[in-house]
Amino acid sequence: MVKMTGLTSEQIQKRIEAGQVNISDSPNTRTYKQIIRENTLTFFNFLNVVLLVLVLVVGSYKNSMFMGIIIINTVIGIVQEVRAKKTIDKLAILTANKAVVLRDGKKWSISTEELVLDDVIFLKSGDQVPADAVVLEGSVEVNESLLTGEADNLVKTVKDELFSGSFVTAGEACCQVIHVGKDNYASQITKEAKEFKKHNSELRNALNKILKVISIIILPLGIMLFYKQFYMVGDSFKNSVVSTVAAVLGMIPEGLVLLTSVALTLGALSLAKRKTLVQELYCIETLARVDTLCLDKTGTITEGSMCVEQVILLEPADFQEDCQKEESEKVNLKKKESQEIETQEIEDAVKEDVPDKEREDVRKGMSMDELNHVMQNLMGVLSDSNATADALREHFRPVREFTLDHAVPFSSERKYSGACFEGRGTYLMGAVQFLFPKRNKKLDEICQEYAGKGYRLLVLAHSSQTADGTKLPQGLLPCAVILLTDVIRQEAPETLAFFDSQGVDLKVISGDDPVTVSAIAKKAGLKNAERYVDATKISSPQEMERAVAECSVFGRVTPQQKKEMVLALKKQGHTVAMTGDGVNDVLALKESDCSIAMASGSDAAKNIANVVLLDSNFGAMPHIVNQGRKVVNNIRTAASMFLIKTIFSVCLSLLTIFFGEAYPFEPIQMSLISACAVGIPTFLLAQEFNYERIDKTFLRHVFMNAFPAAVTITACVFVVMLVCQDVYHSNAMLNTACVLVTGWNYMAALKTVYSPLTRFRKVIIYGMQLIFFGCALILQKLLNLRALEFGMIILVFMLMIFSPVVIDAITSLLRKMYLRSMERGKEKKQGKLRKFIR
Repeated sequence: MVKMTGLTSEQIQKRIEAGQVNISDSPNTRTYKQIIRENTLTFFNFLNVVLLVLVLVVGSYKNSMFMGIIIINTVIGIVQEVRAKKTIDKLAILTANKAVVLRDGKKWSISTEELVLDDVIFLKSGDQVPADAVVLEGSVEVNESLLTGEADNLVKTVKDELFSGSFVTAGEACCQVIHVGKDNYASQITKEAKEFKKHNSELRNALNKILKVISIIILPLGIMLFYKQFYMVGDSFKNSVVSTVAAVLGMIPEGLVLLTSVALTLGALSLAKRKTLVQELYCIETLARVDTLCLDKTGTITEGSMCVEQVILLEPADFQEDCQKEESEKVNLKKKESQEIETQEIEDAVKEDVPDKEREDVRKGMSMDELNHVMQNLMGVLSDSNATADALREHFRPVREFTLDHAVPFSSERKYSGACFEGRGTYLMGAVQFLFPKRNKKLDEICQEYAGKGYRLLVLAHSSQTADGTKLPQGLLPCAVILLTDVIRQEAPETLAFFDSQGVDLKVISGDDPVTVSAIAKKAGLKNAERYVDATKISSPQEMERAVAECSVFGRVTPQQKKEMVLALKKQGHTVAMTGDGVNDVLALKESDCSIAMASGSDAAKNIANVVLLDSNFGAMPHIVNQGRKVVNNIRTAASMFLIKTIFSVCLSLLTIFFGEAYPFEPIQMSLISACAVGIPTFLLAQEFNYERIDKTFLRHVFMNAFPAAVTITACVFVVMLVCQDVYHSNAMLNTACVLVTGWNYMAALKTVYSPLTRFRKVIIYGMQLIFFGCALILQKLLNLRALEFGMIILVFMLMIFSPVVIDAITSLLRKMYLRSMERGKEKKQGKLRKFIR
């Protein structure tokens, strides 16, 4: 039978040949075919080919040289992306999801993509269901929020179906795969289930807006310009085509998309070398913008490993009175609900909750040997897989001497686990607030004392009653408090200090006692660690919004509340990143702007995350943020240089259509300007380590940097155009003067956009100036440049002197206006926040 031995090697081979394999439709990186296609088959590349055909048709072969730059750009883009793909794919193998499968009667650990139809797999808490399956043995609790949006845990027992994409929150089960690959439920709703991986990106949105506008205006302007020169001015067909091609080339930001793609790809490659796997390319940019970072305590601030420090024995009799009051309250409630119950029956019911003999046994409490024996048996029947369970197993050697009635697996919703043993009642261990929701004053005082010292607490409680499923039994009394300690990561204080210095608000979120979490956070160096809150006391969305605005530490947080915290922060206008490694973090990871998981964490967390820290090292976070800032800052400045050419080309085309007679550039001249003033310097300067903080004003910054130079160049060229038309009547002189003025102003724009000038920047910019004027002098015939008359020399000289001053003046004015608007916006935002808190 398949159930007993799993599939045989022969059966597996037949299913592989039939294509019944669980291959994913959404790999971490694009295929080689996709990389080549998406780098070559673009709208602008198609447009460049059309322009090439046009200049070749009219016989202007030297003006076809612009295509060489396009080919080089495309090849560079493909090579860089392929290089990054190879590295990232190797890292992805390290984090690939594994499944424990039964084959030929033996258990094997294989990649989830190697599963075949009818495979028998074993699932436990923390696993993500790799393929649709049906439960054969055991029972599990699963969360299907990634598929349905509902966060409730569902109990699945024998013959129940499990859907791929859901994750196991408690229990263990042996299951049989019933669907694989594209037949899986998750694959049927891929768009809905995996849309969360495509987070919003301001960088991508801004570039798409720029390209959309250019795509709309470029063809109409080209047609109008050709019509003006050929039909209205009466220029030759060849000259009209060449001028139109030059204008259209100037409008195309041919290197902008390439530069963005290469910068992001190199960013991912750089992070890969630091053992950080980027699963969503644009999240590099998103993380650089983060102003609020939510940290899961375990695995980030602490190492995720724990140890049992001490066990405090309790006398149950000391707490019996408070617990009896709680039971009496329940009885009174029953009395109100049913008037038919006799008073004597109620009293009998109360007595029956905790029999006299058991009361005497409970009053006696446990010896340390008895407690060890109970804990050993609990560890023998519980299969919980987490740091706490590992620490308990290390301290209490698992045995199976008691007869098990049923186990209560740990759940992040319940925050307790335990077992019911025949003839011995129920033993539960977990958080005091969840074991005793009505609160026990004496027990709370004891727990608060140790929690304040930074211990993590587990209360062991006992009831003579058998629990109904996972519900709390009646007559539950505390027997002991187990003290555990978290080990703080060595790099945590330095990392927290970095984020504090960068103005990033840190929120530590944990399922542990808030006092304990606060003490640990303070020890790790968290600012405002004393501002903590118990999430069990948060009962409304309004209270949640107030808590996330005021507090830095959150304890006793459920998975649903983690999600609500992220949503509340986003509602307040924050860009939120979330770190986590457990199943209980998945909902929050999904909703955050950027999610970071630890490779040592659960499959569910790794699948959701945009970034996976392969060595589970929280200390890598500052480097990730800096890498994102480097990418965005360099793209922003480079985009400004590309748009200068686009803006002044559009403006000159309009001026030529309405006022001029001939477009003042040829394609080969635009290629020289593009190469020396844009392409080469921006590529070299994009290698700089620019870690300045960034905000949500990418598009505004780009146009603020591009507009002054674009307007100045347009004005200078228009002046030259009018003088040549009215005085010299020479297109050759017009081209020469415009090339010199435009090249000079573009170099001035480089100095302004890349200010302040470092030694590296000076070498690049002045080197490009030398190359530009050297090419203009040496390659006069190729570039179709001619000598200037004395009057034009004076005009060009005057424009070269004063235009850089104009660029600086306009830039300075725009920056002052921007700073004033930012200050007003900041004051307005702070006023709203103060009003909200009040």
